[in-house]
Amino acid sequence: MNLRFKLKEHFRENRIQYCMVVALFTLGLIMGAFKVGDLDGAVRERLLQMIDLYLGGQEGVYGPTVFVSALINQGRFMLAIWALGLTVIGIPLILAVIFMRGFSLGFTVGFLFQEKAGQGVLLTFISLLPQNLIYIPVLLIVSVVAVNFSLYIVRGRSYRKAPLGVSLLGYTSLFGVLMLVFMLGAFIEAYLVPWLLHSFIK
Repeated sequence: MNLRFKLKEHFRENRIQYCMVVALFTLGLIMGAFKVGDLDGAVRERLLQMIDLYLGGQEGVYGPTVFVSALINQGRFMLAIWALGLTVIGIPLILAVIFMRGFSLGFTVGFLFQEKAGQGVLLTFISLLPQNLIYIPVLLIVSVVAVNFSLYIVRGRSYRKAPLGVSLLGYTSLFGVLMLVFMLGAFIEAYLVPWLLHSFIK
C-alpha cells in the first residue's frame, strides 16, 4: 500500500472533518479581513509604522536566528493542537485555534491590501504566501488528526481498536513527521522570504 493511496484514503475517510476545519479557517480569514475596517486611526498608523520599520530593516535579516524564531512562533500552533488532541474537550478548542490562525492571516492580508494597495498585493505574495503554502496545509492536517484522537479518547475503551499507549505513540509520531514538514516553512520564512523582500524593496 503506497503513500499516495494512504493519503487518498485518509482524505476520503475524513472529508467531513476537513470540510469543517477548512470552513472555520476560511471564516477566520474573512472575518480577519473585515476587522481591518474597525481599526481606529492611531492603531492603523502604528501598524503602518511597524510594517515600514520591518521592511526598512530587511537587509541582512535572515539566518539561523530568524529560522528558530519562525519555528517557535508558528510551531506553537502545532504544539497547542497536539496537546488539545489529548483532552476530552479538545475538539472545540482545536477548531478555535484554527479559526484564530485564519483570523490573524486574514487580518494581515486585509491590512496590507487596504493600506499598501498594489504594493500590498505584492508584499502579500512575497512575505506571506511562500511559507503559508506549507504552514496552512500542515495545520489543517494536524487539526483533523487531533480532532480524531480527541474523539478516540472521548469514545472510551469499547471503541478503541488498539491500546491507548500504542495509539498515543502513533499520534505523536505523526505530529513529529509533520513537524519536519513544518520546518520547511520556517526555512522558507527565514531565508527565502527576507531575500525576496530585500530584492523587492531594492
